[in-house]
Amino acid sequence: MLSRAGLILGTLSLGGCSPTVNLATPKPVKVDVGIRLDVYQKTAPTKAKDEQSSLEVAANRRLRSGEIQQLKNDRVIGEDRDGYLTMRNPPKDPNYLKYAQGVVSAENADRAYLYLSNAQAQNKPLEMVESTYAELWRDRAFPGEWVQKEDGTWIQK
Repeated sequence: MLSRAGLILGTLSLGGCSPTVNLATPKPVKVDVGIRLDVYQKTAPTKAKDEQSSLEVAANRRLRSGEIQQLKNDRVIGEDRDGYLTMRNPPKDPNYLKYAQGVVSAENADRAYLYLSNAQAQNKPLEMVESTYAELWRDRAFPGEWVQKEDGTWIQK
């Protein structure tokens, strides 16, 4: 391909005496490309969640909102870049840790149901809906709360 380009370049020159351009290289051209690949596995809502209505999920999320805010205020959890809650600083007290994990697990299950329902209703990819909600949660976060930026870094807003 390169020698063909050189041939075309030589035949298209206007002058009778033009310099010769050698486009061939003695060794193959090497390109060093560094990339980062983050792989996350997401689980679909459980069958029990599928049987719930959107109204029940919304009611559960409203009832849980105070608990979530307290965990955020305690800097235990944060909003990740995919629109889900993540443990940032697990508590030392085993009972409080178990409680926080239960709240996070229940909220993430309800969010998964919400995101999947919206993706199906809007005929959009699930990742796009998750990204939209993640941006919403980041924007709504109060000063000092943990949020994950799109590049994967965590900051306190």
